[in-house]
Amino acid sequence: MGKFKIRKIGFIVGILLMLIIGFMPTPEGLTVIGQRVLGVTVLMVVFWITEAMPIPFTSLLPILLFPLMGITGAKGQNDIQLFKHYAYQTCYLLVGVGFLSGSMVKWGLHKRISLGIVSKIGKKPTTLILGFILAVAFMSMWMSNTAATVMMLPVALAIASTLGDDAKGLRKAMVLSIPYAATIGGLATVIGTTTNPTGIGLIEDSIGVSIDFLDWLKIGLPFTVVLVPLFWIYMVKFFKVDKMPPVDISIAKKQYKDLGPMNKGEKWTAIVFLFCCVLWVTRSLVWGKWMPYATDETVAMLGAFLVMAIPVNFKEGEYVCDWKTGFNDIPWNAVILLGGSMVMGNAFKDAGVAGWVANMLSGLEGINAVLIVIIVGIVTSVITELTTNAVVVAAFLPVLAAVGQAIGVSPLAMMLGCMLASNFAFMLPPGTPPNAIAYGTGEITMKDLMTCGLGLKIISLIVFPIVLYFITMGIFGFTA
Repeated sequence: MGKFKIRKIGFIVGILLMLIIGFMPTPEGLTVIGQRVLGVTVLMVVFWITEAMPIPFTSLLPILLFPLMGITGAKGQNDIQLFKHYAYQTCYLLVGVGFLSGSMVKWGLHKRISLGIVSKIGKKPTTLILGFILAVAFMSMWMSNTAATVMMLPVALAIASTLGDDAKGLRKAMVLSIPYAATIGGLATVIGTTTNPTGIGLIEDSIGVSIDFLDWLKIGLPFTVVLVPLFWIYMVKFFKVDKMPPVDISIAKKQYKDLGPMNKGEKWTAIVFLFCCVLWVTRSLVWGKWMPYATDETVAMLGAFLVMAIPVNFKEGEYVCDWKTGFNDIPWNAVILLGGSMVMGNAFKDAGVAGWVANMLSGLEGINAVLIVIIVGIVTSVITELTTNAVVVAAFLPVLAAVGQAIGVSPLAMMLGCMLASNFAFMLPPGTPPNAIAYGTGEITMKDLMTCGLGLKIISLIVFPIVLYFITMGIFGFTA
């Protein structure tokens, strides 16, 4: 079935379901307002999954539908808030980081870091794959997965063009390692992927647990650190890279050499970026005690201010970052999606829909908590192959919060499990833009993507509950 046909069906089905759910006899235990919130929620989930309308635009539909269906209005009657959630604080973390990311790209700092890792890691096929994984995973911690993939794929393709047919396995391993590493690396930090800020916002509003930059490092970084070497070994064995002779990486070395010495813009970008990283990591431990109202968003906006204020060439009025560069690099789609997710999640909770759904699922009470979290991870990892991970998180987390509280399982564990597993989109192009970009190179087939991705998905599903319970909640004691 073609994508356009799926969108048409999704459009019709979504509207019909909203009307049926919103105006049928009100189910027992649910208010009329809750019933209509549920209808709009189902419409948005169907539209998100089928992309019946562009995902960010779907996130704006509550502005139209909530007042029309009597759910809320500009003044927030019925206690269901609307407009304020589109300006949720985490949105401005993405805005501030956009200026830092734009500065990196403007001056080529991201290329210097990535090419430096690849060109210096060695020319053995196994270490070459490791070089690509480390370079992309590291860059994906600080910029979008898609940008990290687009940046490194040309390097991989240039090296691949020098290899003969006997090195098909290595060529495929290089190309596939890039989108996979971008996904895995993006888990490590709050700003590494859209999923993280979306989920963090929903967790705070749903169960009152605040997660800052350092807190997320305790959650995401251990997973990335554990999974990267397993991923490397798996890719080397799957494509039999360990049995291949040394390869020529002179292209990567030449590109790195051509960059020349660091320019003034690169140096200032690196200084500001490292300064912000230090502030993010130390806020809750050190300086946040003296500035209790400062947040991660404060640090991000400080970074944005510095790159806009520091001159590279004062006489010509050139600064580290200009407004156009910074503005264009802000992930506006993610900002709007996050706002729409917060509107839906809060309405789901405030209208009593989350509690109603939780009561329906109360029969799960008594099942082993770890098993439930694993089941959540498996279901999420399947669905995330068909739509973007941020959409899965936006749709699932409000429900999981209520279900966890109703059945006596840690809502935080269930919600984090969903957030982590939503990134295990390794098998199909629609799962994540990096997958689609890598598939579009023509170097890999759908069979390569599905068979290799399945193995990595299984490894990830085995690893995530162990890391979550024994490292995040065990060693670090991170619990609700």
